Amino acid sequence: MEEPDTPPEEFLSQGVPPDADPGLEQMESSPLERELSSLKAELEQKNRELRAAQDKQLRAFAEMENYKKRTARDQMEQLRYANEKLLKELLPVLDNLDRALSHIRDSSEHSSWAEGVELTYRQWLEVLKKFGVTPIPSVGEPFDPNHHQAVTYFDTNEHPENHVAEELQKGYLFHERVLRPSMVAVARKPSRSPRGDEPDADKDNQGENK
Repeated sequence: MEEPDTPPEEFLSQGVPPDADPGLEQMESSPLERELSSLKAELEQKNRELRAAQDKQLRAFAEMENYKKRTARDQMEQLRYANEKLLKELLPVLDNLDRALSHIRDSSEHSSWAEGVELTYRQWLEVLKKFGVTPIPSVGEPFDPNHHQAVTYFDTNEHPENHVAEELQKGYLFHERVLRPSMVAVARKPSRSPRGDEPDADKDNQGENK
């Protein structure tokens, strides 16, 4: 006895058409896969754009922070050295007091006037020190072109070569800046005349004696 054919309605209730092709399901899923791949690529592109935007924002933030720091540093620098011109104008007064003291030390005068000059000089130094002005060490120190201005050189054995042998005018620092360089004389080794010159000098002396 032959089995009866399955009615088409039963195939439809099962979701499979009566004449379904086995490769049809795969063909119908291909557009969906293509759309999914397209969405993934678009998502990756958006992620790259987001990362680039975040990096750009971080760089802009860092530049702004650096700008703020530079501005604050420049303002502090201006405030720190705001009195530079005024303090520089006061140095000649200090020089005159220093010269007066040197004259007093060289002389035998030791009066109340001399003590007053020395006290005034020390007070000037203390006031300037409060504002960041300090003398530059010179005599006996190695010559430093950043702090010293060489006025002359002279031969001496009392100081090493290229060391400051004498201070002609005091120099001062204003915090880390040179307010005025020291005017100095720099030591160098005494030059010795060759022995060959000595007999000539002796001959000249002998000739004068004759």
